[in-house]
Amino acid sequence: MEIIKEIKKFLGIEPKLIREVLEANLNKLPEGIEVRWIREGDFIVGEIFTDGHKFMTQAKSAEEFVEMVNDAILSVYEIPEDYIDIILRNKAYMPNKEQFERLNNVAVKKSSFSSKRALEKAFKYAGA
Repeated sequence: MEIIKEIKKFLGIEPKLIREVLEANLNKLPEGIEVRWIREGDFIVGEIFTDGHKFMTQAKSAEEFVEMVNDAILSVYEIPEDYIDIILRNKAYMPNKEQFERLNNVAVKKSSFSSKRALEKAFKYAGA
């Protein structure tokens, strides 16, 4: 998928987002998630629980881990490629400040966070 995005960007092809399609895809996403994570060496490894789904992701930093959680959710819920960037830019699921600090603190070896869907800004960015 990443190579297709790069080719489109190189060619100057920007997808035209349709408000109704964006809204339909946003509504496919779960209202909330729970993430349980541990540190394994240099990695943060997490299990994501939502709407009867359970899947995993990993990353080396707290910021990257949050991005990977969001990316994993968009993949599981089959969000079309043209709409992924707008949703990822808005970080649909984000731990609160205290939870993020724990995730970013290498002394904390295990924890969890819950997050509610927060995508209102996506409509503004899409011109919807």
